[in-house]
Amino acid sequence: MRLAVLAAFASAMFASLASAGSLQVAPVIIDVAAPGAAATITLRNSGNAPLAAQLRIYRWTQDGGEERLDSTEDVVVSPPAVELRPQQDYVVRIVRITKQPVMGEESYRLLVDELPDPLQTSGVQLVMRHSLPVFFDGPGASPAEPVWTLARSSNGLTLSVANHGDRRIRLSALSVGEGGHAVSFGGGLVGYALGRSTMRFATKAKGQIAAGGKIPIKGNTEQGSFNALAVLQAAR
Repeated sequence: MRLAVLAAFASAMFASLASAGSLQVAPVIIDVAAPGAAATITLRNSGNAPLAAQLRIYRWTQDGGEERLDSTEDVVVSPPAVELRPQQDYVVRIVRITKQPVMGEESYRLLVDELPDPLQTSGVQLVMRHSLPVFFDGPGASPAEPVWTLARSSNGLTLSVANHGDRRIRLSALSVGEGGHAVSFGGGLVGYALGRSTMRFATKAKGQIAAGGKIPIKGNTEQGSFNALAVLQAAR
């Protein structure tokens, strides 16, 4: 049997319900403000056959422009596995159990995997993965403070954002340049710059970005549209 797995990185900016096959999850962003320590999500089987799902949560960090998911015992998911009858809903709890106070904003990823049907032994079986961001905000967490840098290389353009604030930045419809010379990094969700972290976004498009000075940037965050300037580094 061949097994195909798809990843669904969904966002509440565009939908309140992430759907992949028969397994649906809501909400698609979990944001727990201080002094809260728990949240719930609802799994739904919208199909006509039973399904099983596995839930795992990881600490989510960004290091040197790269994403990392690491095992954690600070936050648990209950239950970690669910069997759903057709058209059944099931509420799952996410609880931060560590006694250490939240400093700034803590970021996690909740992976919800639809498990393959063990009775199907032939053909291609399509199963889905939802990857949901989970945030715990500490009291007095400072807002995002992005600093932008644009670099050109033989491979295209790389846009770096150093977030000097505590709270994340969720970026979509991100582009640099102006008018007909603008270069897009994606019309939908591009990614996140977590608090006190640096993230890089690359495109193979080189565009006609003028050398020197500062380059205009525009895009969307959870707070709405924004305009900013990026420092253009020398070609590498």
